[in-house]
Amino acid sequence: MAIKGDKPGAPGLKRVGAAKKGVTRKTGAKATFDLDEAVAAVEAPASYTSSLPAVMTKPLFGSTVKKKYVNDFLRQLIMLLDAGTSLLKSLTILSERSEQRALRELITDITRYVENGNALWQAFERHPREFDPVFVNLIKAGEASGTLTTVLRRVVKYRESEEMMGRRLAGAMWYPAILVTVCMLVLLLIAKVVIPEFKELFERLGASLPWYTTDFIAFVEFVSSMKFIVPVVIALVALYTFYRFWVRSPLNRLRADRIKLMIPVVGKSILRKSAIIEFTRSMSLLLRSGISMMVTLDLVRGAIQNQAVAQVMQRIRDSVERGEGIEQPLREAKALVPAVVTDMLVTGEESGQLEQIAEHIAETYEEEVEISIATLGELLQPILTIVIGLIVMTLFAALFVPMISLLDGLMASGAGGGSGV
Repeated sequence: MAIKGDKPGAPGLKRVGAAKKGVTRKTGAKATFDLDEAVAAVEAPASYTSSLPAVMTKPLFGSTVKKKYVNDFLRQLIMLLDAGTSLLKSLTILSERSEQRALRELITDITRYVENGNALWQAFERHPREFDPVFVNLIKAGEASGTLTTVLRRVVKYRESEEMMGRRLAGAMWYPAILVTVCMLVLLLIAKVVIPEFKELFERLGASLPWYTTDFIAFVEFVSSMKFIVPVVIALVALYTFYRFWVRSPLNRLRADRIKLMIPVVGKSILRKSAIIEFTRSMSLLLRSGISMMVTLDLVRGAIQNQAVAQVMQRIRDSVERGEGIEQPLREAKALVPAVVTDMLVTGEESGQLEQIAEHIAETYEEEVEISIATLGELLQPILTIVIGLIVMTLFAALFVPMISLLDGLMASGAGGGSGV
């Protein structure tokens, strides 16, 4: 596949003949795909307003169907299509047997739209929360070239790897979250039960407390009274509201996204590598499906959430449009794109194997992100252990040291009184 100088409208599907025979999934009848027409169809990117009334540009339902449920639906759809079931019948079966309400409504709407004679990609396009433009255009390419199940299989593999990565990140956070929660509950119990008993005992004995014990008791009483909750909540809401308004500016959004990628450990080891996985995997999927480089870059740029990375994709697109290739903009983005990734992508471009190289990069970085997630979890555990240890030491120093001193004083005075008698 030639990459440099690829212009919009350039052939994006490999031509093996004027036409290719296939089987329509809706009726099961033989059909002929004209690849010139398929190219024209695919090279026109799907638009969420292309063939739908304005109201349909909004999500049909109030909540998004969980990615896991959507992936299960797509996986089952592939199995039915591989078994020779027509597309319409497969969708009907899945809509009737789905136990999850939101997913059932989603599949039912897709089924009805396909039943009315529309393409599957058009039905998916109606649900932008569940199916992004990259996914829609991949399905569009698969239908146009008669390779729907092949494309679906690739997309599902990608979506499942994304889902698994999210699960691993959530799993790495579970132990620290549980540890912090238990610690807070124990401290609350101490504040409500233990400290009042200690305070009453000190007052009854008329003991003078050191300043650190007095300050500690005052701090714990303040925290347990929950008086700080309202001002803290107000401050957090105000800060969040300010941030939401601040990032509405494209320039501020770009700055915020750059800062996210620079955060130690989380930004550099997870967010940045995840962004590289996102654009290389999407690029590989789109190019493998026969979509031209220009359209691929447009779609990938639109799908990427981080604006710093999207800006790099825009510069790559402009460079390719000028016939200059992808190397220069990647070299200029060395703060975001490692040199080794740039070298591999440039090699893939020059050898005509960009799809394979991009896929290899995505797989390699997935492994690295998994290691980074595991490392993050391992790093948080000793840090939290140290913090909890410091809290216990503070508690002991503030309460038990004065208590021990008080008991020593009482014993000493008792011994002195006994000897005097």
